[in-house]
Amino acid sequence: MNNTENNKKSIHQGKNAKRFREAKGIKQEAIAIELDITQQAVSQLEKRQELDDVTIAVYARVVGIDEQFIRNMVDDSLEGSNYFYDHSFQNRDYSTQNLTFNPLDKVVELCSEKDQLYERMLLEKEKVNNYLEKALDKLSK
Repeated sequence: MNNTENNKKSIHQGKNAKRFREAKGIKQEAIAIELDITQQAVSQLEKRQELDDVTIAVYARVVGIDEQFIRNMVDDSLEGSNYFYDHSFQNRDYSTQNLTFNPLDKVVELCSEKDQLYERMLLEKEKVNNYLEKALDKLSK
């Protein structure tokens, strides 16, 4: 048996998908929603040696990694490794989304816009009330 065949046999795509999902702190329910299956079905997927292309694509997109990590990572490469659990990944941005803004700033901005819209609505309501009062005064004279 050559080295390529040996490596191919030790690749466990289900375990790879599970490791990356757990490393990112993503629950099975999130994957289940994306695949339109139950959480129990996701648990069964993660026990499979090989995963289909759609499943790998969904895991990669949700977790924010390249599909090749799930497809080709040799099972033995992470045995006894604390790479995923030593929190060294927390200071790195592995996501596919590069935020160019602070989300909290956006929340503050949206609240400010909401307040401005509410104030404009009150002004418009006041104008309508004034108009109606004038119309009633004209009718009563």
